Amino acid sequence: MKLALLGTLFLSDKRKDLLLLLIERPMNIDEIKSTLNVTSSAMMTQIKILIDQGIILYEDDQYQLSSFGEVIVKKMVPLLNTLMVFEDNKQYWENHRVKGIPAHLLESIEELGSCELVEPELNRMYELPKKFTDNLIQSKYIMEISSSFSPAYPYKYIELARKGVRISLIITESVFERLETEYFEQLKDYLGMENTELFVCKEDIGFASSVVTDRFLSLTLFYKNGMFHNHSMMSFETDALKWGEDMYQFFRQTAQEVTGL
Repeated sequence: MKLALLGTLFLSDKRKDLLLLLIERPMNIDEIKSTLNVTSSAMMTQIKILIDQGIILYEDDQYQLSSFGEVIVKKMVPLLNTLMVFEDNKQYWENHRVKGIPAHLLESIEELGSCELVEPELNRMYELPKKFTDNLIQSKYIMEISSSFSPAYPYKYIELARKGVRISLIITESVFERLETEYFEQLKDYLGMENTELFVCKEDIGFASSVVTDRFLSLTLFYKNGMFHNHSMMSFETDALKWGEDMYQFFRQTAQEVTGL
């Protein structure tokens, strides 16, 4: 029975699409055909299977999820969304460390939605990816968590802060020490602005960086061997931005603010 029900749910795209459609509201067969772009004969076979399993009901010329079916489909949605996140960029997720992401956020990774792998051009491998910088300079606020260092950041963030962008950074002690040693004047300028914040996290940050703005989320992970490469996953979906803000607030709770040098 368990295997039969799993097959009913996942081994047919038509059945899966129908279930995801009916979670919104009951529909008649014409609405189903029009929305899913299918024929009656193709869909009626799948409908009969779902009715036999007790997952959908037929009442008043409409098909709807049973109470049992509604519970199942609501559980299906995050699983399918999670599979989509990983499947769309399977090689990236397989080759990079995900354990650095806090457990409760890793469990809701489906909120990233549609992601895009972004990396610099071959002749600019040590620069920030163009799509990242193009969206960064159009952002109204920036919140970043970082355990890696890029020489481009001190100058880019000061430039943006001077234009009125609100910027809040959480960095590791090692990154702060490098800023203080090699970019003291830039760090001093940054801290002297009213629209900037800097926090130092003494705990381990197990990923390279997470940047969230009002426009996008960028997540950069380390390779499984610990190596860093200048590429990231970017998402522009609303839920992804909320996920990134939750990540920022998680690390903000234990980070110590730097107010002066």
